[in-house]
Amino acid sequence: MAEEKKDGSIRLRWRALDIEEWRAIPEAKRKQFEGSKGKKNPPVRGADIPGRYFLDCYANGKRFTKNINLRTSYDANFNDETERLAKQVVLNYGDTEWRQRHRFESKSKGQVPFFEFFKTLVEGRHWAWMGTERLLQTFPLRDTPLEEIDYDWLNQIQKYFLNAPTRSNRTLSQNSASTYYAKIKAALQIAVQRGLITSNPATKIKAIQQVPAQREYLTIAELQILADTPCDNPEVRRAFLFSCYTGLRISDIQAMTWAQVRSGRLELRIKKTKTPEWIDLPPLALKLLGDQGKPEEPVFKLPPDGTTWMHIQTWGIRAGITKHLSFHVSRHTFATLMLGQTQDLYLVSKLMGHSDIKHTQVYAKIIDDRKKNALLSLPEIKLS
Repeated sequence: MAEEKKDGSIRLRWRALDIEEWRAIPEAKRKQFEGSKGKKNPPVRGADIPGRYFLDCYANGKRFTKNINLRTSYDANFNDETERLAKQVVLNYGDTEWRQRHRFESKSKGQVPFFEFFKTLVEGRHWAWMGTERLLQTFPLRDTPLEEIDYDWLNQIQKYFLNAPTRSNRTLSQNSASTYYAKIKAALQIAVQRGLITSNPATKIKAIQQVPAQREYLTIAELQILADTPCDNPEVRRAFLFSCYTGLRISDIQAMTWAQVRSGRLELRIKKTKTPEWIDLPPLALKLLGDQGKPEEPVFKLPPDGTTWMHIQTWGIRAGITKHLSFHVSRHTFATLMLGQTQDLYLVSKLMGHSDIKHTQVYAKIIDDRKKNALLSLPEIKLS
């Protein structure tokens, strides 16, 4: 018989930790659990394995759960005390001072709206965080409190990302949706680390999967056409062509200062991987640098990312290039040109700054397709 739901009712529940939650426990705590040899505690269901207590609540016609910072282990005496405290939580739930004194999750912390929390994480992070923030502005459930985020909420935001429009009014690609959803999962993990919630619900739902993407790149002939075509912003043109001959990401080009250019070499720390790199600049890249400026001055004075993207789009259309251009196409162009020149996957991987050669292998497929097309285009002779 189903339990009667009364408005404002709170019931104590317990369940065993799943593997994701178990891995999320600090290593020292896991060793404490693993090292205990207590007996099974009959009053607590399944208390011979690590588990957690939570509150099953019903209010305003809606059922929801609230986490409390109480876990069981293999120690029977420890579990007896944990159970007693858990029951006390139900009696004292409305007493904030009592909850804080016993290090239970603060009611006000868990009630922080997700979007409000997410905005505090964006500054200084990867561009994908800014993109996610922009999309969240029109997500209907963005102000859901952190502690009320569950499977249904995560399912809704996945559907939202998969159908969200881009700035060019096309549906967001699955890979972009996957990238943005990963930031939602990361934000929830940060909330766990800061004690705002006790577990990350995103670890229990399958993420949006990445699919093999079509890498747009320019051939040397297309690159020449683009170089011969005027661009509305000379700095965008200079930076794009520079990236075609160095493979640098836009984030690294934006951060470049003249102090990093020394005797034909570029010394920098890659923003994405945080690794130091020393790049020997080819003659054309050196020519694109122009006149030396003051050490602290940026080498390229690019407009905001959105404006840069618009200039590249307009530039490509003016040049008659039908491929979908973005700044990252310059990096793909560098990879395919270098791989076609050297046929050395490992070398190109190092030049691209990839942490794993599997990221470079996608370009090898492009070269293989070009070889196939070249063979198929050989002129035929007549056979007698």
